[in-house]
Amino acid sequence: MYAEAKIELNQIDQSVIDAINEVRGRVNMPNVSIQSQSIMREILRRERRVELAFEGLRLLDIRRWKIAEDVMPGVPEVLRYTNGHPDPNGTPIVQIEERYFDPAKDYLWPIPQSEIDISKLEQNPKW
Repeated sequence: MYAEAKIELNQIDQSVIDAINEVRGRVNMPNVSIQSQSIMREILRRERRVELAFEGLRLLDIRRWKIAEDVMPGVPEVLRYTNGHPDPNGTPIVQIEERYFDPAKDYLWPIPQSEIDISKLEQNPKW
């Protein structure tokens, strides 16, 4: 997070490079050197994606970086098992859902109704 913050502020110095190279060095990846802000951002995002794979953070990163339209194009079909058991013929019972990312809605989380009631906040758009 330190390196990410410094890159976003365009305050790229040796401490940023050292932080990235420390992570890369644990698996004998070659060191990186100081580059432009956009290149450093891509290096960091790729490192984060690889280093934190299967940790459940990717969607949060995509939302924070506001890159969903670029990395989640199209409408994927998702298979969802409805009860976890196959039918009498042994075929799994599934429901096919189409999922998509709506930038006008999905970059924000819904505000809990209890918070809206207490503070008179307005719900985020499309929630």
